[in-house]
Amino acid sequence: MNIVLIGTIGAGKSTIGKEIANMSEFNFVDTDDLIHERMGEIGPIWNPFLYSAVFYDTEDEVLDEMAEKDNLVIATGALATSHKNILKQLRKNGVIIRLHPDVETVVAREKQKRRFFLVAEGESYEDAIARDYHTYRDQYLDYDYSFDVSDEEPPETYAARILDHIYSLHGSEIQMPSRG
Repeated sequence: MNIVLIGTIGAGKSTIGKEIANMSEFNFVDTDDLIHERMGEIGPIWNPFLYSAVFYDTEDEVLDEMAEKDNLVIATGALATSHKNILKQLRKNGVIIRLHPDVETVVAREKQKRRFFLVAEGESYEDAIARDYHTYRDQYLDYDYSFDVSDEEPPETYAARILDHIYSLHGSEIQMPSRG
């Protein structure tokens, strides 16, 4: 059984996912990292439209592969749920956990990280983050369980809540790998 984390950019999928793995027998996988490894380094001059198409195709392949594995915490990319039928496939061997921060939390986290956002003329960096949040937030409505991650608890607290919930409902389905 896998734990699949979905949510907006800045939801904490990677941070909380690593903590879940640290607290359990699950192994952590960040699909964005796998995609970037497969795509290799992009040179200083690149076509964003070509990059997006290659990224999307590679993401589809990675998500398909992760759906076939077991005992993983899978932190998906922010737009992974836009792939046709991917949640249905990931759900065959896992539970879909939506991490749901409010827009203020996302803006604060992303401002701290200073990630790249396309900023329209006359738009602030913060407004661009909020625009993306509101544009894509409805694609995270197909989930098994949702956790509000807006109150700025430490990642360990969210991870413990998620694990407690998963074990209480799915404990008999979880195969613990032996660590040797």
